[in-house]
Amino acid sequence: MIPVALLLAACSQQVKDPSIPTGSYAGQGRDRLCIAGEAGNYRGGLIAFGDGETNCSASGRLLAEGGKYVLVPRGEGDCRIPLEIKANLVRVGQPPAACAYYCGPGAEMAGRAFNKADMGSQAVDLAGDPLC
Repeated sequence: MIPVALLLAACSQQVKDPSIPTGSYAGQGRDRLCIAGEAGNYRGGLIAFGDGETNCSASGRLLAEGGKYVLVPRGEGDCRIPLEIKANLVRVGQPPAACAYYCGPGAEMAGRAFNKADMGSQAVDLAGDPLC
C-alpha cells in the first residue's frame, strides 16, 4: 500500500507550466507579438516586418518545451518557432526551415525582441485582424 500512496503523491506534485505575462508586446518599428490565455493553454501570434509590407506572420498555440516556449502555428506540425520569455521580454530564436512558409522574401523573425507594451500597440496582421 505504501508504494501506491507514494506514487499518487508524486503524480499530484507535477510541475505545471509557469505563468507568463499575457498581453501585447512591441518590437522595433511595426513588429508586434501577443500572448493570451492561461498556464497550460496559452496562444500567441507575431508579425515581424522586412522591407515595405513584406513580413513574417504566425499565430497559434504556445507550448512549453525544454524549459522554453515554442509557437506552433495553426494547422502546423513541423514548424516550431522558439521563444525565450523572460519577465516582460520575448526574444524569437532561430526557427527551423519548416517555418519558412510564414515569411515573405526578405523578412525574418529570428532574433527579434519584443517588450511588454500598453494596450495601444495590439498585435494584428496586415488585414487588421488580431493575432491573439
